[in-house]
Amino acid sequence: MGRFSVRHRLTALAGILTLCAYGLVSGLAPAAAAPRVAQLYVSEYTDNTVLKVATDGSGQATVPTIGLTRPTGLALDTDGNLYVSDTGNNRVVTVPADGGGQSTLPTTGLSRPIGLAIDTDDTDHDGDDEGDDDLFIADSFNDRVVEIPADGSGLQMTVPTTGLVHPDGLALDAHGNLYIADFVNDRVVVVPVDGGPQTTVPTAGLSEPTGLAFDHAGNLYVADSGNDRVVKLPRGGGPQTTVPATGLNTPQGLAVDAYGNLFVADFGNDRVVEVPADGSGQTTVPIAGLSSPVGLAIPPSHPVSTRLEASAATVERHTSPASLRVKGLSATLTTADGDPLPGQTVRFTDNTGARKLCAAVTNSRGRARCDATLRTGSRARYDDLRHHGYRATYAGTAPYLPSSAAAHLRAARRT
Repeated sequence: MGRFSVRHRLTALAGILTLCAYGLVSGLAPAAAAPRVAQLYVSEYTDNTVLKVATDGSGQATVPTIGLTRPTGLALDTDGNLYVSDTGNNRVVTVPADGGGQSTLPTTGLSRPIGLAIDTDDTDHDGDDEGDDDLFIADSFNDRVVEIPADGSGLQMTVPTTGLVHPDGLALDAHGNLYIADFVNDRVVVVPVDGGPQTTVPTAGLSEPTGLAFDHAGNLYVADSGNDRVVKLPRGGGPQTTVPATGLNTPQGLAVDAYGNLFVADFGNDRVVEVPADGSGQTTVPIAGLSSPVGLAIPPSHPVSTRLEASAATVERHTSPASLRVKGLSATLTTADGDPLPGQTVRFTDNTGARKLCAAVTNSRGRARCDATLRTGSRARYDDLRHHGYRATYAGTAPYLPSSAAAHLRAARRT
């Protein structure tokens, strides 16, 4: 059966990612209190289904689709609508977030479509405002990538590429440049958004690349399926590294959530693994009855505004030994709606930000508190702190935006 049977490993891939939305399937409980639970979509190649699962195992459901045959690539738009490469039927279908019926995008001449990527920017490649999302499709057996308005309202166009052979995974960077896993040529190429010439991304030793994904920092991940690994290419260049994942067998689709955790469709092992951004050990996402996962997608994340409220603290000057002691530095971190954000690091400095005081992690109520000792007893430094106070700063961790707040320092009685 062509490429799939000859290679004895799936050469299909999955689309792009990002995080946390609801919809498409009723009966799946939303992620509970833990804010780091993502809703993950997984295409099952041999079972002809798409699943929606909570990455902590708290819920699983089958997306309502009709007549899929060998589904591969997945993509989600900002409204939560799901796009599926129905590879065996040479089409792409849409499952609306509002629960409406599945529809088929009006494409022409597709042959084994695989990777999907959706551009949610409101400008076209000439910089003109269009207001519509564009869907890119790896038309694998036609050795091309095509572009079509995601709502099906416009004409299909062929992306200007050269020399592709069975393109697989697709991904768009933050600027709209299109990255393509050129499966047979063992490379990744990029087509600039400004219409410039296609170039090859510098990689080392790739074999049959499939899934592609970007994290929020702009690093590119590549499923190096022929080498049973995933590699990471740093934003702006730098040496390629291998993601610390063990036991992979023909990895396919990739997805990165808003916190930088990487998910890998481990096709040959019938599982999806998570590689946490914090460097802790790889885990397997709890999915019941999973068979031959290929495509992965996580709903796009939306930036969440935060607010810091700092409280007055005290400063006392000591001459023996010479020191300044700042006590009771504290701040409460919440969303703009007032929901506390636990487990986040808040840093305390002088009001200019130049002199570090201390750092603390917010508790369940979103409050961070610490004391600081400065190895100086200078009267000038003491007066400066008294006059200008201190500043609490939260650097932000996706999807939460940074924030800061200032507060007074009052004199304390010396002990």
